[in-house]
Amino acid sequence: MRKYRNMTEQSELTFEEAKDKALRLLEFRSHSEKELSDKLKRAGAKEFDIEEVLEFCRNYGFVNDRQYALSKARDLKNLKKYGNQRIKAELYSKGIQSEYVEEAIDELGDDEDNMLMPLVEKKLRGDFAKKNIDKCIRYFLYRGYNFSDIKNCIEKIREEYCEE
Repeated sequence: MRKYRNMTEQSELTFEEAKDKALRLLEFRSHSEKELSDKLKRAGAKEFDIEEVLEFCRNYGFVNDRQYALSKARDLKNLKKYGNQRIKAELYSKGIQSEYVEEAIDELGDDEDNMLMPLVEKKLRGDFAKKNIDKCIRYFLYRGYNFSDIKNCIEKIREEYCEE
């Protein structure tokens, strides 16, 4: 039978409790080492125990920042349709090392333009009013695409609409 701690109670976790907490967290989704460390810290685990728990998780393959970066980057690109800049920012915010971030971005390839074109076309819906174009540009800048790529897509789409 598990004993759950009261959230207002800030007592320290033992090593075993910290390990159990980490395994429960990893049961639901993968975490980066930094995410897991932060969550254990907030739960009241000691710094020494956190490092041991992370070492345990690394040894058994439960935590792997390289795999996490690759998987997270693919998900952000394919599911959320984020651009490379936003993907990098998301990975850095999860505490991923820059070498893993760059590897993940390289693996995604350079087909950002091919992915961006239909998204911009859908967003514009044939309305090339300045207000709508500005809104579209802000939308895709927030999602991590380059300004010049967005502008090029808008121009190509505008040319296609003018031909028809």
